[in-house]
Amino acid sequence: MKRNMKLITMVICAIVIALFTTSCSKDNDILDAERNATQALNNIAGNYKGNLAATYGTTTIISPGINWTVDKNSTITINNFPYQMLANGVSKNTASSLYTTLINEKQRPLKLYITTIHLQDSKVLFNLSSNFSFEVTTTSGTYELSGLFTFKNQLFSSSYTMNNSEMQLQFTANKLVKVDKAHATAIIQEDFDTPVNFCLTGNKV
Repeated sequence: MKRNMKLITMVICAIVIALFTTSCSKDNDILDAERNATQALNNIAGNYKGNLAATYGTTTIISPGINWTVDKNSTITINNFPYQMLANGVSKNTASSLYTTLINEKQRPLKLYITTIHLQDSKVLFNLSSNFSFEVTTTSGTYELSGLFTFKNQLFSSSYTMNNSEMQLQFTANKLVKVDKAHATAIIQEDFDTPVNFCLTGNKV
């Protein structure tokens, strides 16, 4: 009887140790992933300069000399984003007041946020947040245009290459919503009917 009790006790202890070891292993995996993500953000943080390609239909327009920064809090700020390129998403052109509004827009910052990081060999692959917004002023007042970005390959369509400090951001603007805060309304802009694909490529400076 004593021998059986001893054997049972040893089995229970073995199970407890195994469970504890598995739990510790999972905790370590989580900690390692967090450390790797933090290190990746530290590596890609900095100032960049490059070219922005905007493609709509079969046409591509290149805007050189685009500057952006990446901070350690996962925020990418494109300092001089050409919002007027969104006018190319309006097929009615001058027949649309939205086209006129967009084509006259000034360059201003666009903020994107890194949401997920995946390490792959010498690259850091990452996802970006999908929402963006900016204020526009017209003769009828100032309101906000809120948009939605989608991503070419859905997951990890943007990247940072470590050996040459090159970053590539890919995103597509496919919806605009007019937000009138004063009247608490939000209206989808039907005239924005052509997706505008953006590809920003550059290196640290």
